[in-house]
Amino acid sequence: MQHHVGDVVRIRKDDPLRGGETATIQEVLPQRQESGCFREYVVAFNEPPRRARHSERFMFCIYREEQLAEEGR
Repeated sequence: MQHHVGDVVRIRKDDPLRGGETATIQEVLPQRQESGCFREYVVAFNEPPRRARHSERFMFCIYREEQLAEEGR
């Protein structure tokens, strides 16, 4: 399912850093030949990762469509 800017999504639980957390789509990246048929998104989190609560790193990340689920699913 294609997501749009402003959509709230949940990161799949199998992601080691942000699994199960929610984020907001900030940008839909243009599809590139190297990424195959998967659409990529820049997402923003409200808080640092659970495993590094005092770090400002990873507040914005790039995820493929297959790594995201709509909020509430």
